Amino acid sequence: MSIETQIKNIGKNLKIKDSRFIEIERKRKLKFEDFKKLRRFMSKHSDGCEAPVTFIDQYLDTKDTAIAKKGASLRIRYKQDGLKVYIQYKGPGFLHKGILFRSEFNSGKLPEVVLKESHNHFIHFNEKNLKAIMFNHLPEEMSEAMKRHLGPKILSQISVGNLICFYKKEKFIVSRNKIMLEPSLDKISTFYVRGTNIFPMATFCEYENEIKAESKSLEEKLNNLHHLIKFDKVITANFNLPAESKDKYHKCLSFFK
Repeated sequence: MSIETQIKNIGKNLKIKDSRFIEIERKRKLKFEDFKKLRRFMSKHSDGCEAPVTFIDQYLDTKDTAIAKKGASLRIRYKQDGLKVYIQYKGPGFLHKGILFRSEFNSGKLPEVVLKESHNHFIHFNEKNLKAIMFNHLPEEMSEAMKRHLGPKILSQISVGNLICFYKKEKFIVSRNKIMLEPSLDKISTFYVRGTNIFPMATFCEYENEIKAESKSLEEKLNNLHHLIKFDKVITANFNLPAESKDKYHKCLSFFK
């Protein structure tokens, strides 16, 4: 099968017109006791690492979790102590030989939100200003993808979510040919907010590895996918890292069951 046909089929399956918004990654479960050992191993088998970052995600959905049921996720991401806030959408994806293909969009920084309420390091979204952002401040390609994947009815019913995730991410860099691998180690603590009460749900770790290419070229990613697979084999030969089929949102929701 030609690379052009592969790209066309992937875009058709994901309902994405622009292949630049298609991400490819592998996700694996990681035990707490292996976190530090894997970090040391990664330091020796990568070209460098970025400084650890912490941030908060607030997942959005309808009251009956219609977005989750579609296999998608929508979140407000708070970074840099609330000085950088944006909305990220990930569409329904599919697994092929343990590799996850899905679409990813983000709104870019929302300065009107940050400037309004970041002075006290707390950003409050109510249903009114959230809907204004959703309909007036999202990039066209992001809005169009959400309409295709979710439909106008679900979009009109999205409210502020009660699921909060606190992240610590340690990202490594692995350069290969015309692409770059970005393996990362994540620690996630999840909480459910109801009114003025906050309930801790779970804390877990994950290993992720995403393939990146110049100009977000899907062709380059597919042509160099063997680098991701090869690197993953090195990691799994030394650590017990079971495959993770759920994204973070759906994994957090599974804790309710």
